[in-house]
Amino acid sequence: MKQRYKVSLVVFVVVVVAAIAIGFGLAGSNKQKSHIYVMPDGYIGWVQIIYNQKDSPELPKEGKAFLHNIPKDGVLRTSSPATSGGMTFYYADEQGKRTEISSDMIQGQSIGTKEIKRSDGTMEEAQVNSFFVGTEQQYKEQIPKTQ
Repeated sequence: MKQRYKVSLVVFVVVVVAAIAIGFGLAGSNKQKSHIYVMPDGYIGWVQIIYNQKDSPELPKEGKAFLHNIPKDGVLRTSSPATSGGMTFYYADEQGKRTEISSDMIQGQSIGTKEIKRSDGTMEEAQVNSFFVGTEQQYKEQIPKTQ
C-alpha cells in the first residue's frame, strides 16, 4: 500500500511539473505583441503611426509592450516595423499621469499601406496604422463625404 502511494505521488508530481512547463512554454511562444498608445490629454482627432521610417527612432518598450507616445499633431514616425497585438489607449497630462481611454472613443482603426508625404515633399508608400480618437459623432463628422 505504501509503495502504491509513493508511485501515485511521483506520477502526480511529474504530471504537475510537465503541465507547468508546457504552460510556460505556450505562454512564451505567443508572438503577438501588446501596444500602449499615449495621447496628449484631451486629444481628439486622427492618429497615424508610420512604420519603417529610417531616420526615426524605434518604439520604446514599457515592460513587454511597445510604447507609442503620440505627439500633439497625431503623427508618430518610427523605424520599428508594424506588429499585431493588443492595444491599450491613454491620455497623459502634463505631469505624465495617464487616464485610460475607453474603447468606444477609438474609431475607424485600420492598418495598411498608404501613400504619405516625405519631409522633402515627395511621396512614398508606407505601412500606416490609423485610428480616430473621439466619439462616434465626431468620427462621422471627420469622414469625407462620398456623394
